[in-house]
Amino acid sequence: MIDISGRRVTSSMATAADKTKQLDLTTCSICFETFKNPKHFPCLHSFCEGCIQTYIKTTFEKPKGGVNCPVCRMFVSKPDDIKVEEWSTKLHTNHILVSLIDVNETNSGRKLCTACERENETESACSWCVNCGEALCKSCDRYHRRNKASSNHKLIELGADVPNDLPLQHADVFCKEHPEKKVKAFCNDHSVICCMTCVMLKHRKCDNVGSIEDAAEEMKQSDEVKEFEDKLKGFKTSLETFVQNRVDNLQNLDGNIKRIKLEVEILYKELSKHLEELKTNFMLEIAKIEKKVKPEIEDERDEMKSKIAAVENSVALFQTNMKHAPPAQFIQAMQKLAEQKTFLENYLKDLSRKIKDIEVTFKTNQTVLEIKSIIQEFGKLDIKRSETAVTIEPTVNNVCMRSLNPILSSEISTGLDVEGIAVLDCGQILLSMRDTNTVQLRDHNCSDVLSKLSVQGRPRGMKMTGNTEGAVAVRERGLVLFKVQNNKIRKVSEIQADVNYDFVYDKGRYYIGCGNKICIYNRNNDNYSMISEISVIKKVGYMALRDDSSLCYTVYNDKRVYCVRMDGTPVFTYSHQDLQFTVGVTVDRTGFIYVCGFSSRNVHQLSQDGELQRIIFDNLTAKPNCITFNARGDEVVIGCNGKVLLYSLK
Repeated sequence: MIDISGRRVTSSMATAADKTKQLDLTTCSICFETFKNPKHFPCLHSFCEGCIQTYIKTTFEKPKGGVNCPVCRMFVSKPDDIKVEEWSTKLHTNHILVSLIDVNETNSGRKLCTACERENETESACSWCVNCGEALCKSCDRYHRRNKASSNHKLIELGADVPNDLPLQHADVFCKEHPEKKVKAFCNDHSVICCMTCVMLKHRKCDNVGSIEDAAEEMKQSDEVKEFEDKLKGFKTSLETFVQNRVDNLQNLDGNIKRIKLEVEILYKELSKHLEELKTNFMLEIAKIEKKVKPEIEDERDEMKSKIAAVENSVALFQTNMKHAPPAQFIQAMQKLAEQKTFLENYLKDLSRKIKDIEVTFKTNQTVLEIKSIIQEFGKLDIKRSETAVTIEPTVNNVCMRSLNPILSSEISTGLDVEGIAVLDCGQILLSMRDTNTVQLRDHNCSDVLSKLSVQGRPRGMKMTGNTEGAVAVRERGLVLFKVQNNKIRKVSEIQADVNYDFVYDKGRYYIGCGNKICIYNRNNDNYSMISEISVIKKVGYMALRDDSSLCYTVYNDKRVYCVRMDGTPVFTYSHQDLQFTVGVTVDRTGFIYVCGFSSRNVHQLSQDGELQRIIFDNLTAKPNCITFNARGDEVVIGCNGKVLLYSLK
């Protein structure tokens, strides 16, 4: 929640995210009352004119020349030709909200006559004119019916049976170049709405100029608009994940603090009375550390909750505009929402890099136990910040390969067998080369080797676990965890395990194929230890994780693909006469499964139920070992014996 001065309210007070769930689009997020003359910022978040005027006065930053939106925190610059005191009055009125409020008041029987209000009179409305979009009292209703110009207008009697789909008032949108003319057309070539004068003067040579109604309808029906709504909802889901991460971190931090306090108390009982002062000072230091770090996490959590409210508001605005907005206002709203989408994308990327997991560690001063007379302190407290386990998936195009014919865009000779492949968000490609015991970092064309990482053993399956972090399975030795930075790949740490060929990574845990088991490793401080295992019927080969957390895996020198749940329960088994020697397996973002047939030189595409969709890559020029997609989902990379094949899906 944001108070009128722009101050963030702490978790002990009502938050915007908590309140917004109970509110509708007609409620101001500052005063939590029904909007009074709603005005909106360029990000489309609306506020009462009086509320936003007070907010601007109290939070305006002269050096920056603007304010942050109270909801999404997007910075809004003040126009140079407007004074700070007048800024709120110059903001655009949200006519859709005005209309929604009118409809709500009409449906609840509280609506006043629109015509009388213009004369500063108050009369209860008894009817609604669909053509004029106005409420009328008995007197105005009578004259409206008698007037020749309005005698054929459709009037709806207000009462218990008011229609739920009462038409909204539509405000006219006027051309920026010719303010006196209404917009009538949309130029697809320049993506602008314009009046007919602009069409004749500036867009007469454009090939794609149509009516504003056709353009709006086409935009509403387009896949891009549908994907846009999905992305907005995805932003909300990502922010909720970050909030849960902060909640978990707070719980872990509380556990760390309690454990340290207990150690201090146990140690204190072994000391003589002359250490009382040292104990008191040390406990104060702990409290100071706790007071310092917990608000950091709480502020991050509250900020993310505020962002969730902003995204929910954007989704609701999007859906309202889709349903009720006239064409011109719809296109304007979509263009402004696109700006907000970019802001949210950048915010999420910054967020994944910015936030750090915090834990407090304690190391006992051994001298306390040995020479009490020289002790000056209980121990050392340290705040440890590490990369959070939460990662944000990149914005991708959900390419359904069932209806596409991939095109071979590049075939690169490596001279060596490629046993594992991973693709960074930036497009660079990682190859695990079994014969040289190295992992190669290559450019996005896979032609130039930028860096190499040597490992002690034969590298096999490889996965990215973050934007720049990943791991490679080294046969019978374990996993080597690495980081890619500045075109260099370097080892970070390792997990010792009797690994077969591959692993998968999910929410900070590694699921490693070891013999006839899938061993689950979790991080414990700076080390990884096995916490449980899943027994399966065959020796695990290459692996892939599905969205429902079930696992697909192949078996070396076998003809099948197996899918099991996390408890080992079988989901399906797939086999085919044209699938020989199954190796690499992956899953795309639409849920389709892809498995490489090494001896059959092909790749089978399976449905989520394990049914063959088609043999999508057949008669390959080399035997495939592994397969993956790039971050955008529009390119397939196949690692083979002596080659890498790049297929375009654009």
